Amino acid sequence: MRNSIISVILFIALVIGLFFLNNKFVNLCNEIIVKCDIIEDYLDNYEEDKAYEDSVALIDMIQEEADVPAIYLNHVDYDYLKNDALKLSLYIKGEDRAESLATLHSVRSTAEHLRDLQMPNLKNLL
Repeated sequence: MRNSIISVILFIALVIGLFFLNNKFVNLCNEIIVKCDIIEDYLDNYEEDKAYEDSVALIDMIQEEADVPAIYLNHVDYDYLKNDALKLSLYIKGEDRAESLATLHSVRSTAEHLRDLQMPNLKNLL
């Protein structure tokens, strides 16, 4: 009887932990997408200095929140997101507008893809 109760408690703790990690990661992806929209607005208005500051803030945000993805995700996907964010800041600093926008869209689509992978649906379960 005692073993059953311990098993049920551990299962409930696991489900609660996974729910927490999933929500934290989905919120991180949403913040990345919003930050990408802001950077795109700056680039459209030719405000490269503000875009560069926000791209550095984006890199910092991705690196500071690395504890959840390190546990929860495939490292290759998250490393790809970090590398693209680094390239974005370099392209903005180098004033390469076309590459900046292309990399910005790559960061946004990677964040959307990772967020969509975490949404529980039939496609992700199979």
